[in-house]
Amino acid sequence: MSPWIIIVILGACAIAYALIMPRKDKVQQPSHQLVQEMESTLEHYMTEIEQDNDALIQRVAELKGEATAADQRMHSQLQQLQQRLDQLEQQKGKTTELNPAEIIMSQRSEGLQAQSLMDSVMAETNQQMASASELQGNPEQEEDPKRESIKDRYTELFRLYDEGKSMDAISRQTGIQLGEVQLILQLAEREES
Repeated sequence: MSPWIIIVILGACAIAYALIMPRKDKVQQPSHQLVQEMESTLEHYMTEIEQDNDALIQRVAELKGEATAADQRMHSQLQQLQQRLDQLEQQKGKTTELNPAEIIMSQRSEGLQAQSLMDSVMAETNQQMASASELQGNPEQEEDPKRESIKDRYTELFRLYDEGKSMDAISRQTGIQLGEVQLILQLAEREES
């Protein structure tokens, strides 16, 4: 080969190489830009994650502080309640030890109330019996008037009692005091026997 052909071939190779090189740079520039954008996006994402982690750590610390404060408040309330319970137990012990007469008096007053209630019910029953006997003496009335039983007068009370309700529940529902409910039930038992 002649030297000029070699020069032409070398020139063509140089030109081809020169044409190829800028294309490589053009291809590398977008990929390099893409890498830079990815790096900046990842850095931004990592910054956000760090901020979220810091906020989460701060919130956990706040919650821990709140839980500790609540625990301390509950502990102090528990101590106060325990002291109050001890005081009440001491007062109860003192009243039981020092005032047995007062206890007996309160029990007597409750007994007297029950007795007076029983007396009033008995008086009412006697009065009804007397009025029934007066009606017997009147010829216009039936010859044999029936005496009204206690169950007839307190039908709701005995209905609730038959349903198995407690005396407290019967007292609340009928509006009759607890002692009176007990007395009425006792009188009904006596009346049946």
